[in-house]
Amino acid sequence: MASKLTNLSPVTICGEVLPPPQLIQNIPILHWILQEVLEDWLRAVKPYQAQVDSVGDNSVKEWAVGPGFMELQPALLKSLFSYAFFFAAADNAYANFYKDLNRANHLSGLNLKHRKPPTKNSFVKKIGMIRDIAIAHIPSDKANPLDAWAAMSWQPMALSWSHGDQPDLEQLTFAPLRFHARDTKGRTIQSRDLEVPGLKVAHFNHCLPYLERFDKVCREYLQALDGALG
Repeated sequence: MASKLTNLSPVTICGEVLPPPQLIQNIPILHWILQEVLEDWLRAVKPYQAQVDSVGDNSVKEWAVGPGFMELQPALLKSLFSYAFFFAAADNAYANFYKDLNRANHLSGLNLKHRKPPTKNSFVKKIGMIRDIAIAHIPSDKANPLDAWAAMSWQPMALSWSHGDQPDLEQLTFAPLRFHARDTKGRTIQSRDLEVPGLKVAHFNHCLPYLERFDKVCREYLQALDGALG
C-alpha cells in the first residue's frame, strides 16, 4: 500500500504550516521502506523454499528444511528488527500528523468533528515492544529483568507445520518461548509475549491494516480542514 497522503498539501493557520511538509513527504517513504524490508526477507527465503518444494518425499522434505531453518535466522533478525524500527517510526509519524491536525482544528476555530486514530491492538503493541526492548538495548534497561533476558534471547526460533502440509520457511517464527521465573514473593512470573509468526503475516495481517486505517483518518481530517478553510 502506498500512503494516500502523497498528493495532499498542509494548511496554514495563523502563519503556522500544519502538518509540516516533511511529515507529508516522509510518511510515504516509510511505507516504501516497510515493503522493501518484507521483500528483502522474501528474497532471502526464496532459494531455500525452492529446495524444500523440489523434494517430493515428506521425510526427505523435513531434512531439506534444516539448512533453511538454521541459515535464515540472521536474515529474519535483520528484517524483523528493521521492520520494527521503521514501523515504530511510521506510527510516530502518523501520531504527530494527527496531533498537528488537532492543533490546526483548534487554531482555526472550526472545531470540526473527526474520527479518532485506530486503536493499537496487542500485535501492534508487540512490534513496538520488540523495537524498545529487543533492539535498542541488549539487555534492556527499559524492561524488567525477565523481559530483558527474553528480549536478548532471540533463539530458539521455530517452524512448525501440520502433517501433509507443505513446510513454509516464510513462517519462521521469532521468539516463540516465554521465560519463567519466581519473584521476591515466590510467585511464578513469565516474560512478555514477543512471538511473531512470520514477517509476511505480521505485515499483511496486522501492521499494514493498522497503518492504512491511520492513513485514512489523517487524509480525511486534512481534507475536511482544507475544504472548510476554502
